[in-house]
Amino acid sequence: MNSTLITPDHLKARLAEAMPELYTAIVTDTSGGCGQSFTLVVVSNAFVGLNRIQRSRLVNQALSAEIAEIHAFSCKCFSEDEWAKQVV
Repeated sequence: MNSTLITPDHLKARLAEAMPELYTAIVTDTSGGCGQSFTLVVVSNAFVGLNRIQRSRLVNQALSAEIAEIHAFSCKCFSEDEWAKQVV
């Protein structure tokens, strides 16, 4: 990864490439547009049966190059069933 601006769309595309079971990814640039701080909500059935640490590791692996370039990153991971209960 070079030092280009990382965008929410870029992060979503990388997740979609790395996680075929991706249902949705909500990516918010919390840095005011400079591409240095993001919060993510990632929904995928790849998370079924995994604990929070294992889920985070999947996302971190998918975005390892991008995470190395940014300042702050937080992520919440849900299966599709868990997500459906969140958005009631």
